[in-house]
Amino acid sequence: MSIVSFDLEGDFAAFRDPSVTTNQTVTVIPSKSALIGLLGALLGVKRPNTFDTLYTDEYLNLLKKTTVGIQVRSQVAKCTFFTNHRSLKEAKTKPYKTELLVNPKYTIYVKSTDEINNALLNRLKDNSFGFSPMLGHAYCPARIPRFSEISNVKEVKPVGLKVSTVILDETMESRVPTSMVDFRFPDFPIKVLVERHLHHYIASDGSLKRTVLRHYIPVLENGNSFVLLVKYPSSVLAKFYAVDGSEQALCLF
Repeated sequence: MSIVSFDLEGDFAAFRDPSVTTNQTVTVIPSKSALIGLLGALLGVKRPNTFDTLYTDEYLNLLKKTTVGIQVRSQVAKCTFFTNHRSLKEAKTKPYKTELLVNPKYTIYVKSTDEINNALLNRLKDNSFGFSPMLGHAYCPARIPRFSEISNVKEVKPVGLKVSTVILDETMESRVPTSMVDFRFPDFPIKVLVERHLHHYIASDGSLKRTVLRHYIPVLENGNSFVLLVKYPSSVLAKFYAVDGSEQALCLF
């Protein structure tokens, strides 16, 4: 079992929150569907040309067979600016808020079929992509300075693990008020952000499902960026993997 990893960075990022329509609020990390779209751009997966089709079969196949992990490697900083937009209801302008992430840096982990992994590695080696990778918007081009293939990876139970990647909480907040993630912090200072993302996945019957789930994001602080995961009783969407020679485990979903 192997995982492809690559560093992803840029001057700005604009991963938008689809639930906010009155302004362009951005999130710290991309959603899984956004990352699958970025992988599709690297691999040359084309988007549909008609308005009545949201996803191509090639994109859905990539979503079905691929799990991703995200590690934030930069301090979280945002810039905000306002532009005046003409109102369609009244003869006046109104301010419109736009946010951007500044100097975002991630390490992305990809686990898929051998065919997809090899195709991705070949694209990264040749630095030749089907489409230009973007960080959420056309004015936020992405850079991929480094990549590697991680071998000797094995799936492990998520109990007492040190996890440096984003942890997916599969608990539906509307049904259960508690979280299925119960973690504790190490002795040194650490930051954990919580974001809610629209999570797309392929169900066992082959249909595309959507749900809003919490994502716990360990953020770099004093050179350290991992938490000690104590409990994760059952998982369907997320899996945890241990890497030989590393004390940190990876959460892929």
